[in-house]
Amino acid sequence: MSNAPRRRAGACLALCLALGAHGPVAEAQESLVRQGISEDAAVALVREQTDGKVVRVDRKMEGGGLVYRVRVLTPDGRLREYRVDAATGALR
Repeated sequence: MSNAPRRRAGACLALCLALGAHGPVAEAQESLVRQGISEDAAVALVREQTDGKVVRVDRKMEGGGLVYRVRVLTPDGRLREYRVDAATGALR
């Protein structure tokens, strides 16, 4: 397994800290990512479930937990959004 996801996560964290996004919410998000699944794993999970093209991924706090919102362009041209629980990997 390559170290690219770890380098990317480290770069993201460094950028967030440099931009001042280092409050309790950012710390909670990073803690959940370390304990649960990565953004790359969430994208891979959605790709396995759909035949579409992933066009965007966002992190959001929902119900006290971190969720990856993965937007996919389906083969028939529709934009669909899937939510992946970062702690469990459950697809919503």
